[in-house]
Amino acid sequence: MIKELVLSIVIAWLFAKVLKTIISWVKEKKISWKVLFYDGGMPSLHTIAVVSLVTGLFLETGLSAVFILSVVLALIIINDALGVRRITQEQSRAINRLAEDKPDFKKLNEHVGHKPLDVLVSLVLGIIIPIIVYAVF
Repeated sequence: MIKELVLSIVIAWLFAKVLKTIISWVKEKKISWKVLFYDGGMPSLHTIAVVSLVTGLFLETGLSAVFILSVVLALIIINDALGVRRITQEQSRAINRLAEDKPDFKKLNEHVGHKPLDVLVSLVLGIIIPIIVYAVF
């Protein structure tokens, strides 16, 4: 049913938000609510959401055209998380360091990319969470 599909995606996304906050808290020894608005880091919200969609669609439709389409979309999003966004993060850090002495320079967001482990963990969670949701409902 469609409610399980939507519920899977919402639960996975919220779980990732909470996990991202906990990981930041453990690393930095303080709670920063800003982490809730970061796009980068562990886990990848983009990956967990799209993989939850793919998994839910497979559970709903099997090996269908909609499922295949969602796999293609997921591959594009995961590639973006690992490639473009990671490079953007590295460039933002470099530019921010170069512009440290420029008071009028607005710092670039350095929390946009993902490491391969961020995406891998998100991929696994994006598979497991919908399976659990479908099993319960």
